[in-house]
Amino acid sequence: MTDAVEVPTGPELTFDLRGVQLEDWQQDACAAWAAGDEGGPFRGTLEVFTGGGKSLIALECARLAALVEPHLRLVIVVPTIALARQWRAVLEERTGLDPKDIGELRGGRKDDLRTHRALIGVLNSAAQRLPQIARDARGPLMLIVDESHRAGAPEFSRVLDTPADFRLGLSATAEREDVDDDGVAVEYDDHVLGRNLGAIVYRFDLRSAREIGWLPTFTVHHHAVQLDPDERRRYDEASRKIDDLADRLRDIGVDMSAVRVVAGRSGEQATLARSYVAAVSTRKDLLYRARERTRVSARIVESLASRTPGPRILLFHERIDEAVDLHAALSRAGLGVVALEHSRLSDSRRRQALASFADGSAPILVSVKSLVEGIDVPATDVGVSVASSASVRQRVQALGRVLRRRFDGGEKTAEMHLLFVEKTADELIYEKEDWSDLTGPASNQYFGWGLDAVEPDVLDGPPRTPRPTEDQFWTSFTAERPTLPIEWPCGWPRDEWRLDSRGSVTDLSGALVENPQGVVAAVQRLRPGGGRFRVSTKHRFVVVPEAGSELRAWCVDVLDEPFRTRPAEAMQDEGPVTEDSTPAEMTPGDPYLGPRDRTGGTYKIRQKRGGVITRRVRTGEEYAAADPGEGTEPQVSNAVLVLDAWKRTGESGISFFVNARDVAYYLSGGEARYLAHVDGGFLWPTPEGSEA
Repeated sequence: MTDAVEVPTGPELTFDLRGVQLEDWQQDACAAWAAGDEGGPFRGTLEVFTGGGKSLIALECARLAALVEPHLRLVIVVPTIALARQWRAVLEERTGLDPKDIGELRGGRKDDLRTHRALIGVLNSAAQRLPQIARDARGPLMLIVDESHRAGAPEFSRVLDTPADFRLGLSATAEREDVDDDGVAVEYDDHVLGRNLGAIVYRFDLRSAREIGWLPTFTVHHHAVQLDPDERRRYDEASRKIDDLADRLRDIGVDMSAVRVVAGRSGEQATLARSYVAAVSTRKDLLYRARERTRVSARIVESLASRTPGPRILLFHERIDEAVDLHAALSRAGLGVVALEHSRLSDSRRRQALASFADGSAPILVSVKSLVEGIDVPATDVGVSVASSASVRQRVQALGRVLRRRFDGGEKTAEMHLLFVEKTADELIYEKEDWSDLTGPASNQYFGWGLDAVEPDVLDGPPRTPRPTEDQFWTSFTAERPTLPIEWPCGWPRDEWRLDSRGSVTDLSGALVENPQGVVAAVQRLRPGGGRFRVSTKHRFVVVPEAGSELRAWCVDVLDEPFRTRPAEAMQDEGPVTEDSTPAEMTPGDPYLGPRDRTGGTYKIRQKRGGVITRRVRTGEEYAAADPGEGTEPQVSNAVLVLDAWKRTGESGISFFVNARDVAYYLSGGEARYLAHVDGGFLWPTPEGSEA
């Protein structure tokens, strides 16, 4: 995979795993990574449920890479020091690496790859130094980014510039909640993570783990707690303010799905958007700090300790001050040693807290955020999510901390306790996900705590009606045959597609749909200008989200057959490249039947200043030189040519692509259409290779 270079001497790296036999599904994950994505083999992201053995899967991937490059060197990037220590232990225990061959890049440790076969870097240090370390080392390299979603933040994404022949992302929750300049959610494969580490090539989620019997026996206890009168008054005030600001934003044309993007701009819309974001944050903080969370959590732990000898209990919180109060309350209750871990403590105290919990000398640990990622304690019996975001993913990730299997042959029974504040936005999570479907119908129990109550009441079920499954909706749909569109009652389908303003249907990678069926007209009834929509997996319902709503969507059509796409590479080798591959008489807007690869890049034409060509870079976007006064290079003439061609098509702002034959083309009405020949590309303010 690499050119011949001088590589450091040393034994070949085989990474034969010691004492481990991977499950069939884990082997499938490794095979999917080796097959790779559109960027080539040996790259991709694995989204594996917490407790699924991500580190062992990664080492098997490294073994496969070492079969190709025996002198491979390995870099593992992690978000925390605790996780770095855990990885070192795995490397020492499960591979043939000598401990002295394992370097570290964090804080005071600045090891490199010239003297180490493997390097474990903590994200903040790795983002600053790892790309250069890798360039200095030369030779074949494998980059593993654990909890890869964390590397998507702008301040950390530089770590992805590390040159590596083999690239692997690992996460239980790979998708981030980033949006583009238009407020549209950026799919992982389109994100800087997906582009640099590789697309998500394998998924193994909680439902998959349950269905194959991977999980221990477990129950999930859902606890509704109350706001006290003062908290309820402040919550209602904050909610009214949020509703008022949302109405005002809609009145001035702001799409609420893009409100955070708008808040980063200037002007009246931005001012209102910032007020809205602040109000939502204030209300969320009030819910995190609700007094009853601490009291009820302490009661739950006391009850567990009274009926189970020596349970290992892990409590998660979102706020440090409240976690400190909870730690104090548990300590006063005489439940034994209670450890505390959060970011304001010194590294040594945090390390001691984790070690005490791991060895059982402190059977109870209160942690703020950080332990949702990183700690590997299969002996944990009970998890208590005292406060968490409204994200189903975060709740599932916390659940995974408790549902780790034991590999010593012992049986394990686990409990997870999830607290939410009754009659608040906390309840929305029960509309987003059917917990019975996710975890199994017999696994969930619901309780309600009165204000200052000593014991809870048993509830019949969740506070909100879970959305029906797709199969359930299909049964009623086929029986009633309603007139479309109708409100979509189920959860969001996973497969997302895009209808552009010119009537082209593509997947999110830009591959054109060859059989759109009636979807163009169906989507345009709700969104005349096009936009993103989803198609359900089993019965192919076409679902369009309602503008400005996080929960509401409409079923607009049902496909007769699955979409068939025509990927870019499918037409890449359609005959030799000749001078007359594109007829001289072809004019802008004509159908283009040539290759649809995007080797020469993806660009946008925006209408401002009479037309500008832009591309995305790490800091935002930049403009191609298009004024003869900016230079006489052919690239300037190319920009002028493309802008002139665009104006002749009569299109509004468009995205366009340049293929390996230097043909600029765009998609419209389901077809590729010709723009111009642009031999040599365009002239940019920054050098090639700085694109994000």
